[in-house]
Amino acid sequence: MLGAVALASTRADAEPLSEQGQFRTADSCGRADPSYLRVASETGGQPLFLKPSEAGSVGQFLREMSGNNHETLLWATGPFGRSRLLSVPVDGTIERLTFSMSADGEGSALVIVRPSGASVRKGDPNAEITELSCTRIVTVTDPEIGDWRALVSGTGSFWLQAGAKTEIFLVSAEFVKKGGRPGHEGLFRIDGQPLAGTPATLQLTLAGPVDTAEFSLVALDGETIGPVALREISRSGGTHEYAGTFMLPSRPFRIAVSGATSNGHRYQRVFHTLFHAETVEVRAAEAARDEIAPGATSSIGFTIRNVGAPATFHVVAVDGRQFVSRVDPIDLTLATGASARITVDLTVPADVPESTGVDLTITGASTSGPSTTNGAVKHLTIRR
Repeated sequence: MLGAVALASTRADAEPLSEQGQFRTADSCGRADPSYLRVASETGGQPLFLKPSEAGSVGQFLREMSGNNHETLLWATGPFGRSRLLSVPVDGTIERLTFSMSADGEGSALVIVRPSGASVRKGDPNAEITELSCTRIVTVTDPEIGDWRALVSGTGSFWLQAGAKTEIFLVSAEFVKKGGRPGHEGLFRIDGQPLAGTPATLQLTLAGPVDTAEFSLVALDGETIGPVALREISRSGGTHEYAGTFMLPSRPFRIAVSGATSNGHRYQRVFHTLFHAETVEVRAAEAARDEIAPGATSSIGFTIRNVGAPATFHVVAVDGRQFVSRVDPIDLTLATGASARITVDLTVPADVPESTGVDLTITGASTSGPSTTNGAVKHLTIRR
């Protein structure tokens, strides 16, 4: 999935690939809007630092890092500091393997090493390489089975991901809670991010020819935080569902699964969404309506709850059709464990067609005390 694409000025073109399969960026990769970098981290995308003349040269990235059969194998970012060596197992279901690295600092370098120990080089018959000023994209067709390695070095910060066209997918990973009417209970996705300091339940769907599956939490820098225990709750054909409850780490994380394929090869997949435990919760009120009328103003209720230190919160509510006409209150202070009601008014013009859908997004962010943000989305339908 494509995340933020940052256009940045550079002073020189990238140097060519060396005999050792090493690529170095230009001396300066410019700067990107922090919001682009945040979106990339949250969604598992990648910021690309491009000169205006390079904007049309990312076709390989778009082709390989998107599409229905694309899956993330590795995602990492952070300051270079020292050389970093990241490894990813490649299994027999992978048809095409792509590494993509971008950097915002001077003299950055990337080396991709095959399981045989040979570096991927320009001119290799099964390799396609795109070299830009501050980005390198390497695609290998029919990659060897085994551990592939990526060595990154330089100054500033890097973003690296490995993706593949494959038959094994980490279809979904979401935090859930019990709910539903009596006799129809089940697990339902929570609003926003999970809460800190309390056990959270994760539900996950894995599809493809796998024999075993083990799960872990992975930090932003690509390092494993620790394992989590999930049990299989259902299986249908090649689709497996797992669930488990555990305490959340204090730092942001992604969900990773690894194990053996049905052919005995090691595999690894990483779910793109970044999760982080928050100390504020925002959710729709239990009696909140699902339908609103055209030619009228309707009120939708939400609850905001603080489970952290006392803090002041700023509330923002938006919808894609600009129906939001009032939010009350916009700012409020909550003690530890305290809750408050938020009312959002939507004024719908009389000519809006029947059955039009509206997604109302509300976010509460701390403006004092420890930094924390959470939100909820309420889907509404226009009914006369």
